[in-house]
Amino acid sequence: MNTSTELPVRIEIIPGSNIVARLRQCVPDDSTITVTCLPHHGPAETVRQSVELAERGYRAVPHLAARSIESRQQLREFTQRLSEAGVKDIFVIAGDARTPVGPYAWSLPLMEEIAGLGLFELGVAAYPEGHPSVQEPELTQLLLKKQELAGWAVTQMCFSGPVLGEYLDRLRSDGVTLPVWAGIPGRVRRTRLVSLAGRIGVGPSLKFAQRSGSLLRNVLAPSSYNPARLVRSIDEGGGFAGLHVYSFNDVERLGV
Repeated sequence: MNTSTELPVRIEIIPGSNIVARLRQCVPDDSTITVTCLPHHGPAETVRQSVELAERGYRAVPHLAARSIESRQQLREFTQRLSEAGVKDIFVIAGDARTPVGPYAWSLPLMEEIAGLGLFELGVAAYPEGHPSVQEPELTQLLLKKQELAGWAVTQMCFSGPVLGEYLDRLRSDGVTLPVWAGIPGRVRRTRLVSLAGRIGVGPSLKFAQRSGSLLRNVLAPSSYNPARLVRSIDEGGGFAGLHVYSFNDVERLGV
């Protein structure tokens, strides 16, 4: 990341054919790597790559999308493989699939099943700039329910330290006590950031950046985005458990 932050850092990747080999060339093998679960990849690929990462020494954190889990039997198979590989954390989301392919329509029932195993600490999503289909009061109520089963939360990607700080203050005032990781973009190519942002659900953050003159120069003008200013702002604000870095698989540029 080429920053002076002392906060712990997690790196998010998208499943890909050579991403593990590329990580091994530039990211220390004791790092924490989270693996997305997108509809066109499916949870099986997320689990496979998470197991591979864990076997290479990384602390792997798979994302499991409720709407993409086909059955309770499939969930049992996934969790068994992950547990045997030494995976300790799972990030549980509803997922981007329009209709569920199995018994889980949203994240809370999936969390309840996984929590019942007693094998994993669960993470949940938080939305500093809102959600396209859920209103803010409901988002907070859902997070309050989920925190009974979860151990940490990660924010959706955001380009503004003040926005993240104000959001964290709101969560605390509303009774959300979970450790929260600030979701930020890494040092990635501008073209890759723009082309992939919408696909992983960070369009609102990009629009926010486009409305701000200083952020416009920082995000869209250079050939690559540099998060150093954003990281400094998060450090100065305090309160976050760490940085969750969206790499867009541009891992060679992260500088970790």
